Formats: sequence, C-alpha cells, structure tokens
Amino acid sequence: MGFMSFIIPAVIFGVFGGWLALSGLGRVVQLKILSGGTRTLSGALIAALGAGSALLGFNFITYERLTSERPAASISFTKNANQSFTATLAVPGEEPRPLSINGDEWRLDARFIKWHPMANIGGLDAYYRLDRMTGRFADTDQEVNEPRSVYALSENPGLDIWKLAQDKRFARFKALDAYYGNSVYAPMLDGAEFEVFATQNGLIVRPKNEAAEDALAGWE
Repeated sequence: MGFMSFIIPAVIFGVFGGWLALSGLGRVVQLKILSGGTRTLSGALIAALGAGSALLGFNFITYERLTSERPAASISFTKNANQSFTATLAVPGEEPRPLSINGDEWRLDARFIKWHPMANIGGLDAYYRLDRMTGRFADTDQEVNEPRSVYALSENPGLDIWKLAQDKRFARFKALDAYYGNSVYAPMLDGAEFEVFATQNGLIVRPKNEAAEDALAGWE
C-alpha cells in the first residue's frame, strides 16, 4: 500500500463530498430544507473521509521517507598481524580504498544535516558527508599510547552546506532541524564484511557475511 492508495480516495471523496455539500446548500437556499440539509451533511461527512485519507497518506509518506536507508559504504577486512588489518572501504561512486587499520575495532565518522519533517516530505533527504575512518583499541591504555590509524574521507568543497547550516541567515528558512556529527564502530575480524547505511537519523551498520556476524556476536 503506497502513498497514492490514500491520495486517490482522498481526491474522489473530497471532490464528491464538496459537490454534494454545495448542492445541498443550494437546496437550502431554495427553501428545500430537509433534502438540502441531508445533502449538505452527507457531503460534509464524505469530504471529512477524504481529508482523513489525505492525512493518512501524508503520514505514510512521512514514515516512508524518515525510515529510508541509503548505502553509504561497505567495508571488508583482511588480518595482517595481531591488531593489524587492511580494510577495503568501498563508497558508492568511488574506487575502493585499501586502508591500514591498527586496533581491535573500526570506526566511521560522518557529518549530518537533518531537515524538518515537512521539508523531508518535500524531497529533502538528510545530507551526510563521510568524514574519516579510524582504528580503535579495546584497551584504554593502548588507545592512549599505541599509534593511531586515521584517514580523511572527504575534502571541503567550494560551497560547503555544513558551513551554511551554521550560518544564522540560513536558519531563517526554517527548513533545518539539526546538524551534528555521527559515527558507527564495530569489531574487526579477518574476512568480515560490513555494510553501512545512511538514514534520516544517522549511520547504521549491518553484518554482510558470517564472519561479520561472528565478530558482532563475540563483541564485549
């Protein structure tokens, strides 16, 4: 059941109900009170059903857009040595990148701009930009003392919408809901493959194969 399943009945009920109500008012003007009143009331009820169907349709499309997911990246791992991996990062529209990652876990950071629901319904999906990929050590002492693996994944374009979102003049349009940093992280395991999706509320990660499922299952 899609958006049009609600909108088509809404239009039919609205047009027919409006016509019936107007014709009833015309009869009332002609002093045909009983028949005119009945038509007016019936038309108003039918039009109300149309309005209710339209509201359900907009609620449906709101939910559909707010829960939509877009592939942001896929990441696979090959173990080189203890706490040393080669990660192959594949971003849609770009060539896969091999990255040397030290640690027990990987982390992907992104910057998000989220629109108000009405702007979202109008077609403005959350804007995101992958920011960096890093390695993480499960042990805090290692995290502080061991060499870090940090890779930048984007460069600032000439017109940066992130900077525009921070401009008070931009906020006057009332379309922006929030801008924030967001990240996901998961364990690294030899042969593991993960998929990262961008939603209206941030990044989410899912295992792509059994090795990734094993990595998440044994995560402490």
